[in-house]
Amino acid sequence: MAHPIPLVVDTDTGTDVDDALALMLALASPEVDVIGVTIVDGDVDLRARMVARLLGMAGRPDIPVFKGLGAPIGPGRMPTMRGHEGRGLLEMPYDGPEAVIQEMPAVDWLLEESRRRAFHLAAIGPYTNVAAAVQREPSFAQRLLHLTVMGGMVHEQNFSTEWRQFFAHLGKGGAWIDHNTASDPDAALVIARSGVPTTWVTAELTFHLPLTPAGLARIREIESPLSDVIAGMTQIWNDEWFRWLPVEYDGPWPFPADAVACLHDPLALASMFAGDWLDLRREELRFEVSDDLFHTCSAGEAKGEASALVSVSADPTAFEAFYLDRVVRFLRDASAQSPTG
Repeated sequence: MAHPIPLVVDTDTGTDVDDALALMLALASPEVDVIGVTIVDGDVDLRARMVARLLGMAGRPDIPVFKGLGAPIGPGRMPTMRGHEGRGLLEMPYDGPEAVIQEMPAVDWLLEESRRRAFHLAAIGPYTNVAAAVQREPSFAQRLLHLTVMGGMVHEQNFSTEWRQFFAHLGKGGAWIDHNTASDPDAALVIARSGVPTTWVTAELTFHLPLTPAGLARIREIESPLSDVIAGMTQIWNDEWFRWLPVEYDGPWPFPADAVACLHDPLALASMFAGDWLDLRREELRFEVSDDLFHTCSAGEAKGEASALVSVSADPTAFEAFYLDRVVRFLRDASAQSPTG
């Protein structure tokens, strides 16, 4: 097997549970070696504490954590804090090791580390840290092995009929629901035009990828401290925010019916070693910010502003099975090796 790819995860862990689910997949995957985690959006101190605790519980307190930017570089929806961040984790009894939250700011570390070695960067939160690094040193983009992002929307027709009906009711297009680009549209534009080789794992697919109640039950039945907090955080997200819509709506429900969460960020992370459950296609893309939203569109046969890999289809059932097989095995192993397990 080839040497694992050095990976930095840039994340807004704590609001949608999918960041924590993706972090577990990264730790469970032999194809990658997580060398650092950078934090973005809102209360980065709280989010960093969550990541430090999760890494410690997962047996990886050696991975450094760096606090990044809490506000966008331009107009945007950041910060996004729903009020439940940290519940189900930080108040739980735990006296084991935690990862160290470093003093160096995340952007400084990204730049410094990229001069020392090339790495793959997975941006599964708003792209503010990444854009700030590019703005400070444009050569940062060329020093990266690759950039994988959760976000963008290239083929709006791939949204389900139910989602498109909701967008019509809302009076907005699908880009409105893409949290990571809408949080900091200017940052999205900076990274899109930076020249870094990029994979876009896009919102029109991930809103159809459920973690099912049966899948959550597989995590819960491990009965270890780590699996308990992952299951508990997922349940809190499901009970309080997963089905939140910004307007009154009595049309057909757009979210997957049999779901407790969507596997947005896990799919983005998994695109690095995609199986038959994900199709990626190289496309010529164009970008713009209009109406305070970031827009990505295919240039078709014409030359675009960037050539990138784009997610074009995903198999929800097969991907959930892949995710659970890998992560459940990891959670069992972590429990067996933990002194508190």
